[in-house]
Amino acid sequence: MIDRVLVNPPGLCNEAWNFDPSVDSQPSNYYKDDLILGKPNSHRIANGDDFFCDFYKHFAIDVVTETVFHYPYAFITEKTIRPIVHKRLFLIVGVAGTLRMLHEFGFRSFPDFINEDYDDIENSHQRLKFIINELDRIRQFSIDEMQQTVLQYKDTLQHNYDQYHWLCNNEIEKIVDKL
Repeated sequence: MIDRVLVNPPGLCNEAWNFDPSVDSQPSNYYKDDLILGKPNSHRIANGDDFFCDFYKHFAIDVVTETVFHYPYAFITEKTIRPIVHKRLFLIVGVAGTLRMLHEFGFRSFPDFINEDYDDIENSHQRLKFIINELDRIRQFSIDEMQQTVLQYKDTLQHNYDQYHWLCNNEIEKIVDKL
C-alpha cells in the first residue's frame, strides 16, 4: 500500500516547482552531489551545504521519514530541516510529538492543508495508518492545486526558512558566549 501512496500517478510529476521566485531558496552556488534519494547518511559537507539538492525542484511536499518512528521521545534531524531550507511543505513520518517539538522551536506547519492529528497518535501502527490515509488524500490534488497551496503557504515557508537561520545564528552566539 505504501508504494501505491508514495509513487506519483502518471502525469502528476512537475518538473519545475520553483515556478515562483518567492518560494525558491536554492542559491546559485549550492553543492551538487549524488545525495538524491536512497543515500542516507552520506553527507559530504559538515556545514550542511549538501541540503541544496536539485530534486527539491520536482515536488511541493516532502514526506520526511525521520530516523526513528517508534521511540520514547521526539527529536529532529537534518531530514526535517531539508524541506524547511528548501521552502517546501512537509509531512513527518516520525515519532509522535515531532511536529509539537518543531512548533516549540518557533516553526509553523500546514494544519489547514495537512491533517496533523497524526502527531498526537502514540501507537506507531495507528499513526502510520493515519499518515498513509492522509497521503492518499493529498495525492488526489492536481499539480495546479498543489502550486496554489504552495503559494498560499508562501509566508509560512518564508517564516520557517527565516526561523531556521535565526536559530542557527542564535544558538551559535549562545555557545560562543559560554566559551
